[in-house]
Formats: sequence, C-alpha cells, structure tokens
Amino acid sequence: MKLKYCIFFLATFSLISVFAQEGEEGMVENNMKAIYDKKDQEEISELKDRFDKWAYSNKKHAPFVYFSPMYQYGTGSSASANNLHSDLGIIYKWRAIKKEKWKMNIHGWLEQTSFWAGETTSDFAKKLNMITTPNASSESDHDLSLEQLMAEFFFFNQKLDVSFGKFDPLFLTTFTDYSGWDKYNYFMKSAASDPVPDISAGMGIYSEYHFTDNFSFGGIISDNDARNNYLYIPKFSNTSWNYMGFLRFKIGTGKGLYSSHNLVYYSQDAKEGQQSGSGFVYTANQGLTDNLILVLKASNGSGHIDKLNSTFVAGLTFKKPLNRIQDQAGFALVMNEKSGNYEYGIDTYYRYFINEYINVAPNFQLISTVNDKVNTVFGLRSFIMF
Repeated sequence: MKLKYCIFFLATFSLISVFAQEGEEGMVENNMKAIYDKKDQEEISELKDRFDKWAYSNKKHAPFVYFSPMYQYGTGSSASANNLHSDLGIIYKWRAIKKEKWKMNIHGWLEQTSFWAGETTSDFAKKLNMITTPNASSESDHDLSLEQLMAEFFFFNQKLDVSFGKFDPLFLTTFTDYSGWDKYNYFMKSAASDPVPDISAGMGIYSEYHFTDNFSFGGIISDNDARNNYLYIPKFSNTSWNYMGFLRFKIGTGKGLYSSHNLVYYSQDAKEGQQSGSGFVYTANQGLTDNLILVLKASNGSGHIDKLNSTFVAGLTFKKPLNRIQDQAGFALVMNEKSGNYEYGIDTYYRYFINEYINVAPNFQLISTVNDKVNTVFGLRSFIMF
C-alpha cells in the first residue's frame, strides 16, 4: 500500500475511533498547539512576557501584535554579506463556543514581512558559498500574507482535535517550545526541519487524537497547488496534495521533566514542474533537568529540492542562565546536506529578557562549508510585543 494511503488511513482513523470511546474528565494538553491552549495554573503564574500571557489567556477575543526586526552579518574567506529584515504581524484567537463536551476556536494570523537592506537569504548563502541559509526571511521585498485562518474543534474533553482551513502543516506538526518558532525562539533556524519537497502553507484538514496525556497521533491532508496565494484555495478538479501522518509522545513526565517528541511522515503528489516526494521529520525537546533541555532535529526527504535534503541537529537549551529567570541560552551541533554536499556548524544564541514587551537575542554561527572553508555569521533579533 502506498505511503500516502497509509497516512490518509491514519488521519481518518483518528476521526472514526474516537466515537466509540467516552471522554474522561479533565483536560488533555494539546502539545502541538501549546501556544494556543491552557497550561497548568502553576506554569501560568510564571509567565512574564506578553506573548505567553496572550497564548495562555482565557479571553474570548484575544489579539496579539508583534514586531520583530533582525540583522545578520556573515564573513567568509573572501567575501561578506548582510541581511536586514522585519516581521510585523497580528495573531487573533476567538474562543467562539465552549460547551461541556466540545468547544470551537477561530484562529487568524496576518503577517507583513519586509526586506530592508543587504542580500536576500539565498544571495547571502551564495555569496558565502554555503548551502545553509541564515536565520532570516526569504523575502526579497515586502510581502503581506495570511499565515493562518482556521476553525479548530475539540471534542470529548479535548481528546479529539479537528481543524479546517488555511494553515502551515510543518508548523502544526513540528512545533516545540524550545526550538520551533524562529520569531520567538531564534534557535537553529539554519537547520530547521525543511524536508524535500518543501511543504508550504495550504488549505486542508488536520486531526489529532489523544490516547493519553503522553501519546497522540493524527494526520493532515492539504493542497499543494493552490489557485490563490493568500487563501490557498485548492483547485479541486486539478491539484496535488500533501499527506502527513504524525505521532507525538512524552518521556519522563512522571519525574516532572519537560518532554515533547514529534515524528512526522509525509508524501506529496507531483505537480507541474516538480516531481513527487516523501520523507520524515523528527523534532524533540527532552528535559534532562528542570533547567536543561536536550534539543534534537532530524529530517530526510526525496523529490523536488527546495532547501535541504537532510538535516541533523543536537543541542542544549539552558533555562535561567546567569540566574536570570526569564533568560534562555543554547548551543547546538548542526549538519545540513543538499544533493550529497554536507555542511557542519555550531549554532549558539542568548535570549535576553528586557521587560514583558521586549526580548533581544544575539546569535552566532560557525559554519564549515562544502568547500572546506569556515564562515562566521552573527545575528541580532528583537521581539517587540503588544
């Protein structure tokens, strides 16, 4: 049986099987959408910045506005490059319906990405003879995009999550608190889990079923050849599709350690000018102690090459460095591969908490290129929240 039919079965089974079971009392944490859902009250009391306070609030209408400029400067043996860009966005959540056994939320996310100076990320990498692109947007001008517009349904005390609309499949399936979202975590975007072929935002259906607090599975079916670049409305009579199946699990939670593991398999139909592809993505954050998190990323894919054929990352995230409760630091070893060419690097960052509205994060990368040259890349990013 073809992989995509196995994935389709996995997605639909998560919808069917739940109707034979009665939900248990209490709330099951949806780890994938942790930025949208509730945490334990003890954790909520420790949240300090505007993003966290918005993400875990219970307000019926909850908007969040952010502005995030970033500058990168890289040097090689005979060249240098720089990039200045910014992201301006608004995320909105409407808790539309909340019943005893089910609820519905509406999510919207609009973002303006602007390239201001220097080289685009692709030109930045080419100028320094790298296959690794820097931690910046790939835009070459100014672009306004609808990142997300979806209706999210929870049934049976949140054992079943079903979402319809426009969303980013990789964001929903690989997000982790300590290495997932470059706007907020800054970490290892150069080795982000970009499989081959690239799985872009699209219109589709997402479903996830939670067997326990520590294990869930689900699937996604989304279009891959939309007629509209903003809403990504599928060409239903003539389109290609992404099929994704995923497992999520936690380890060591009985000892009070943070844990988040995501394993994703995907298959993508061929479309005009691009061949079909398939592969896997694995992301993990595993607490070793209360303040030390092991970070792992791995991906491998075949098909149309957009960014990287494979990636591997192993690193550590340090909470509360220098006895600063809200700060965070990390370093990682990175391997990127494209068409049989390999690059290796060290990736570091420090996120400095100024106040609840502003974080600043410098980062530094040391990269051994495919030409056996060593490049250095320095970046500085701020995150301003309202």
